[in-house]
Amino acid sequence: MRVGIMTSGGDCPGLNAVIRGAVLNGIKTHDQEYVGFLDGWRGVLEGDAIDLERGLVRGISKQGGTILGTSRTHPYNAEGGGAAGVAAALERHGLDALVAIGGEGTLAGAKRLADEGLPIVGVPKTIDNDLGGTDYTFGFDTAVQIGTEAIDRLRTTGESHHRCMVAEVMGRHAGWIALHTGMAAGAHAVLIPEQKVSMAQIAEWVGDAEDRGRAPLVVVAEGFVLEDEEEVHTPLGLD
Repeated sequence: MRVGIMTSGGDCPGLNAVIRGAVLNGIKTHDQEYVGFLDGWRGVLEGDAIDLERGLVRGISKQGGTILGTSRTHPYNAEGGGAAGVAAALERHGLDALVAIGGEGTLAGAKRLADEGLPIVGVPKTIDNDLGGTDYTFGFDTAVQIGTEAIDRLRTTGESHHRCMVAEVMGRHAGWIALHTGMAAGAHAVLIPEQKVSMAQIAEWVGDAEDRGRAPLVVVAEGFVLEDEEEVHTPLGLD
């Protein structure tokens, strides 16, 4: 069996680990062959591909980004796309299936292709950890580690200058990154999309910490909405 594999959309910690895991396990356990498409759906439609052998994926699990490259090309919007275009691409390379690694846009296109009968396997990519039935999505742990490390630095700066520090982390609809980084860093307030809080309550938490001689630390997810409001305070910087 020959299997294609691609990464699409924004990059994320863990992409190379997924590529490595799929290729090594497929070769060792199932004696499969793998073809890697470069730069997401663009590579699929334009036939830009490389053979993925064991030596090529060795040692890449700790590397950031993706060795296959990525792009924002959509399988249905690009020239020569659609189910017919992708099916023709798979046939040209003699592939029995395609593994699509990506986020909402990538997997929406993959599902549409699968609904039209193409053999597509979707691997969900989200550092937000917002996938039902999954303990941890790949990239989430790294995001929490990086966020915690950054917030630890903010804490020492805040304590040095006796000021309140506010750290915004990613999390458009899910507050897992904010919750985990906030707990790890010992934040005095953690603001997440799932729980609305008033500005008065936030001020009380910050004031209590300051009264105890602490430099208040607030961690907020990008999608947090204040109580009595329908939208985020400002869309600037929103993913």
